[in-house]
Amino acid sequence: MNIVFSVFIDIPEAKLDNPGYYIDNILVDTDKSLETKNALLNNADALKRRHKEYADAIGAEYMLFEYSKEYEKFCTLFNSTMSQYDIVNFYKHLLMYELSYKYDNVCYFDFDVVPNTTESIFDTFDMNKFAVAHSNELAQWGKNVPAAEYNTCIRNPSSKYWNAYAMLLEEDHEPDNDVFNTGIMAASSKVIQEFDYFKDFDRIIELMTKLKHDEDSDFPPNIQRIFNYDNETVFSYLVQTQQTEIEWLPKDWHWIVDVPDKKMIDHRAKLYHVIDKQFELVL
Repeated sequence: MNIVFSVFIDIPEAKLDNPGYYIDNILVDTDKSLETKNALLNNADALKRRHKEYADAIGAEYMLFEYSKEYEKFCTLFNSTMSQYDIVNFYKHLLMYELSYKYDNVCYFDFDVVPNTTESIFDTFDMNKFAVAHSNELAQWGKNVPAAEYNTCIRNPSSKYWNAYAMLLEEDHEPDNDVFNTGIMAASSKVIQEFDYFKDFDRIIELMTKLKHDEDSDFPPNIQRIFNYDNETVFSYLVQTQQTEIEWLPKDWHWIVDVPDKKMIDHRAKLYHVIDKQFELVL
């Protein structure tokens, strides 16, 4: 049996973070987190319906995980400096691991993913590998810009590249890495359990903390300041250190919606990832 699942934790406004960006080395506040919260709330019913319709079409079960005692318990594992946004994104990996003991294959959608197909992700891709998309092209700017001009936010793909680079370098691994987008993931139970996202989690968080606050860092301040507790950074670190086999999702199975122009949206795409939260373009 297969399952498609998603997570929708409505983070209280008081606990929203500010990913921001920098001008003249000053962090600029943005309303991005609040805008995201409101857009997800306003479209929650439609998003849940589309997810379930897709799961039904491919003969899979569907589950949506919301705020619960289990999530509250998970939050207690993290210190107060970690944002709720980051905790939620770590939570999806725990749920994927737990579900792998109940289902043959597991597919995860971020709640802002909109299915536009009845083709099965489980049949289209090799579930003996980890099916996931990458953001390597989006990371190119930050990999090439002079460090003094690096002014983007902690969630930019290039920030995740440098964070994983520092982690890998610190432990004498090849530091060059792929930048992943874990908004869509699918794999067999065997692959998920072997990957075992949390098996060395405490040590990895300690490593991230050390690099984030190292006063003698080898990285320029503009780079070090974007080191963060990011689920995709950990994912990249694990893929590199464990030599995990990846089944790359092509563009039409991870179509990023990040423009206001409908002409930029391919209506033949299979899965839309609406990162700009303009759901009216695809719902």
